[in-house]
Formats: sequence, C-alpha cells, structure tokens
Amino acid sequence: MEKTKTGVQTEDAAELESCAFFSGLESAIAAGAREVRADFGTVGMTLGLPPLGEGDNSLVYPLNSLSLVLPERPEMLCVKVAKRFPACRKCLIQEEKTTNDFLAENIRVPRMHFLDAHGRFAIKEFVEGESVTSIYMRFETFPVRTQSIILRELEGYLSRMLDLFHRRPECKVSISPNNIYLLTDGDRLRLPIEFVLIDPGPSPNKRYDGFNFDKYWNEMLPNRISKYKRTGYLQWILPRQVSREEYDEAREFEILRDMSDEEVQTLMGISTTQDFDVGQVILKEGTIGDSFYLILEGEVILHKKNQTEASWDIRLKSGSSLGEMGFLLEVPRSMTATAASHCKLIEIPAEGFKNLLDQNRLAPYKLLRNISVILAERLYRLDQAHQKLLDNRGEVPSGNCAAKAKEQH
Repeated sequence: MEKTKTGVQTEDAAELESCAFFSGLESAIAAGAREVRADFGTVGMTLGLPPLGEGDNSLVYPLNSLSLVLPERPEMLCVKVAKRFPACRKCLIQEEKTTNDFLAENIRVPRMHFLDAHGRFAIKEFVEGESVTSIYMRFETFPVRTQSIILRELEGYLSRMLDLFHRRPECKVSISPNNIYLLTDGDRLRLPIEFVLIDPGPSPNKRYDGFNFDKYWNEMLPNRISKYKRTGYLQWILPRQVSREEYDEAREFEILRDMSDEEVQTLMGISTTQDFDVGQVILKEGTIGDSFYLILEGEVILHKKNQTEASWDIRLKSGSSLGEMGFLLEVPRSMTATAASHCKLIEIPAEGFKNLLDQNRLAPYKLLRNISVILAERLYRLDQAHQKLLDNRGEVPSGNCAAKAKEQH
C-alpha cells in the first residue's frame, strides 16, 4: 500500500513540475524570448524557442546548453518534452525501447542520449532533413537520376519498417510523410541519400496489413497532401511558387535593378517562397550553399559560431539578400542566418539558375552582374571601415610602409 501511495505522490510531483515547466515556456514565448532556461529536477538546460515540432504526446525544442555530461555527445541535440499528462510521459519511456529496436534493425532513427526516469523529457540527436511530404511535392524538380535514387531508398526504408511491424507488432509507429525525413546538409540533399524516422514513438494500434510502397507513394501521399491543402497546413511545410503580389514587391529590390519585367519573371519562375518562424535556421554556417534568398518580410540575424549576439549583431531586413557567396562559389556558408521574426523569403536555387545559364538566357547574367556590384560595394565599405580603424590607431596599411619610412627620413 505504501508503494502505491508513493507512486501516486511521485506522479503528482511529476505532473506539477511539468505544469510549471510549460507555464515558464508560455511566459517566455509571450515575452518574445528566443530561448529559455528550464530545470527538471537536477538537470538544467537552455531551450531554443519556438519548438521545432509538436506531436500528440510531446514537443521538441532545440537544445542550446545542458548541465548533464553525456558519454557520447553529437554536435547538435534537441529535447523532447512529454506533455502534461501521465500517458504522455509513459509514451516517452516506451519510445526508448522502440528507438533501440529500430537501430538494432538498421533502421535510422534519432538516437536517445538521455531519458528522464519519470519520462518527463529525453535528450535526443537532432537530425536535419526535409519531410517526404515536401520531397513529394517538388519531386519533378529533381534530376531523373536523383528521382530514381530517392524512390529506391525510400522503398527500401519503408519495406524494412513494414517487415519489422509484421514480425514485432509492438514496434509499430506512424509512417506519416511528415514523420519520415530525407537527410540534408544545410539546403542540399545529403549524399548518399538516407531517410530517417524522426519520431519513433510507439503506435501499436496502427494497421498496415496489405500496405506497401506503391500504396504509400500513389495513395497515402496524395491523400495527405489534399488534406493539408484543405486545412491550410501545407503552406507551413512546403515552399510555394512566388505569387504576383510577392513578385511586385521583389521587383523593386536593388538586386533586380535594370532588369526587365520579363527577365524578373524568368527568375521568379524557378524560385519559391518560404516562411520561417522566429528562431528557425535559414542558412547554416559550414554547409555548402546551392541557393540564395531575397527577404520579402521580417528580419534575419547573422551570427558566427562561438560568437555571442552582442559581439556579432548583423541584421538584414526586407529588400536585402543573403547567401550570395555560397551560391556563386559553392563554398561553405561563412555564417548562420536565423529568423529574428516571422520571415517570408524568396529562394533562388542554383540548379534552376544554371539551367537558365545553359539556355543562354539574359536574366541570370544580369543577376550575376548585380550580385557582383553589391558584393563589390560591401567590400569597399569594409575597406573604408578598416582604413578608418587603422587611422584611429595611428597605423597605415602594410603597402604604405615604405612611403611612411621615407617621410620619417
């Protein structure tokens, strides 16, 4: 009897602490905070805001800092927090087992590096990718060879899961197209192509009898996407074609100066509009760039690794562009760009841009000229600032050392 009473008291305490945790998050979000310090028992952590995603039983947040020392710590981690109810905490505890079961079957899922004893939260590997929903919607834009590889790898991944569900029904999970991601490096597909199930939380009541890849790709996906379109959900998970209103707004940007309406329309025809919530990463430092962006709405902050916002606070607003250097040179991004507010951006992809060059269209050459002028102007301003700094210190650039020495003699 005492054991039962203690169990109830422990459950009540876990629920109270969970309520306090979410109340703190809601207050931080209402105040516009980009991160929040949270404590669960003796574990302290700093979570990024807003959450990366939400499921029926939990929410997932970026993990910026952690008081725990983990035996194996990847570069990027996230925190999966169970919702307030006991069943949600039980589900997170069960997820540890399904995670291990999937990994043992060579089915890629995010690794769980720490699980709270009460099931209140778990520290997990953060994986960067694009949902199967998004891949399906833009499938025709991929080269034929890439399409073939995507279909082959997705069919193999799905078949391994269905086989596992048949042999071990307790391992059944949701195979929603928003629960399976294709891994990416920044804004390009990771090679070799690999899929990952981002939420291996158990769903034992799911029925997959007679289900196969053909039904998944040709029936389930189109039906889900039709539903997403009806509910308006699709606009938050997919890029979309640039609208006429967005075209009219972008038409006045400096980067499109001296271009005819037809030339701008040509560029917009290969471009898409994307929405980013506060805190979402747009470009990631160190990844190879194969697109660049025009900021239609909102504010973007640029920052470098291991530097605080106070020491590196560059903000770009509507009318600005970002990612040009990586786009032109196909080199790693020199900094990370994060949405400081809700942002709407136009993405111009390298693949479509190169196709226009191959067709000898004038639009991409004019854009290259304008980018070159903008980058030259930035370099000139940087040189002027550098010279002013040297003048204030009483120094001259190394190229003028000989002249300075001559004056002194």
